[in-house]
Amino acid sequence: MALLSCLILAGCALDNKTADTPAAEKNPPQEVAMAVPEKGIPVLMYHMIGDVPDNDAVLLESHFREQMKFLKDNDFHPLTMDQLYDYLAKGKPVPVRPVVLTFDDGYPDTYRIVMPILKEYGFAGTVFVPTYDTDQGTRINWQQVKEMQASGLTIASHSYHHERATEMTGNSFADEVKKSQAELKEQLGITNEYFCYPYGGYTREAGDVLKAAGIKMAVTMDPGWAKYGDNLYAVKRIWIGNAVDIENFKQRVTTPQYEER
Repeated sequence: MALLSCLILAGCALDNKTADTPAAEKNPPQEVAMAVPEKGIPVLMYHMIGDVPDNDAVLLESHFREQMKFLKDNDFHPLTMDQLYDYLAKGKPVPVRPVVLTFDDGYPDTYRIVMPILKEYGFAGTVFVPTYDTDQGTRINWQQVKEMQASGLTIASHSYHHERATEMTGNSFADEVKKSQAELKEQLGITNEYFCYPYGGYTREAGDVLKAAGIKMAVTMDPGWAKYGDNLYAVKRIWIGNAVDIENFKQRVTTPQYEER
C-alpha cells in the first residue's frame, strides 16, 4: 500500500512538472533566416479597403484577406519601417521573404478592417496619416489612431493638409511638415521619422525639407521594388488595387519584373 501511495505521489509530481513546463519550452520559436535581399524588397501601397469593385484606388476586403493569407501561408515576413530603413540605408539583413505593408490616408476601413486582420496574422504595417483630417469626420480619429499604434502598427506622417509637395513653395511645405510632426508628437508622443508624399509627387527640395525636420525616409508612388542604396527620400512602392488579382499580386511580391496593370 505504501508502495502504491509512493507511485501515485510520484505520478502526481510528474504530472505537475509537466503542467508547469512553459509552452515556449515545449514549442520553442523557430529561428528566422536572415539575408540582405539583392533584388530589393516589395513595399506594397494600399489605400481604401471596401466594397467598391470599380475603383482601382480601392481593394475589396475579400481580396485583401486573400492576399494576407497568401503572405502568411508562404512564410513572408512583413517588415517595420525601421527594418526597411536599416536595409535601405545600411544594407542590414532582414528576414527572408520580406515585404512591407503601407496604408495611405487613414481611412476608417484601415481601423475597422486592416488592423484586425494584421493582428490576426501577426503582421507589421505602417499607416500614413494626414494629421489635419484626423477628427474632421472623414478619416479615422485620434482615438482610433492610438488604438492602431497600441496594436503594434507604425503611425507616420502623410503631411498636414494632404497637399501636393510639387505644388508648394519650400516654406509652405516646411510648414506642412512641421505641423504634422508637432501633431504626431502631441497626440502619440512620438518623434516621427517617416513620411509619405501626398499623391506621390516630390522634389529634391522636398527631401531636403524632410531631412531638416528629422525625417529620415520618405515613400513615393514610383513603381518598383526598394533596393539598398536607393534615395531614402524617394522610396519606390507597388500599387495594390482592384486591378491586381491574386496571380498578379503573387508576381508583385516575388519578382521585380512584375506585370504592370
